[in-house]
Amino acid sequence: MAAEKRQHPRYSARDKRIEIFSRQSKIIGKLENISKSGMAFHYTAVGEEKAKSDTIDVMAAGPARFYLPGLVCRMIYDISALDEDQTFTGAETRLCGHQFVRIENELKLSFFMRNYLNKPAEELCSP
Repeated sequence: MAAEKRQHPRYSARDKRIEIFSRQSKIIGKLENISKSGMAFHYTAVGEEKAKSDTIDVMAAGPARFYLPGLVCRMIYDISALDEDQTFTGAETRLCGHQFVRIENELKLSFFMRNYLNKPAEELCSP
């Protein structure tokens, strides 16, 4: 089994109401997980429009709304993914991973991770 290469633990989304908004490519997706160094999200590719290195905003909907703007990212991967909720429209669901290049507000990111996301498994096991 390969050793984990990530430097920071990943926090997974508690529900499907946490969305990402790409400023340059106009992609809207659902947050899969996030850490202090990067994030992964699912999105539906429309036509030839695919994710790229970008500035991304994160927003949690619902009664406890939250907005985390200005995550400057570098794309690490963008792969086709099977989605259990995928429709039969023929649109391709993709999983995209980005590494943070610059974070406008690290305190706000930490607050978001503590209060809106699931704790990583390694934190649940520690005393």
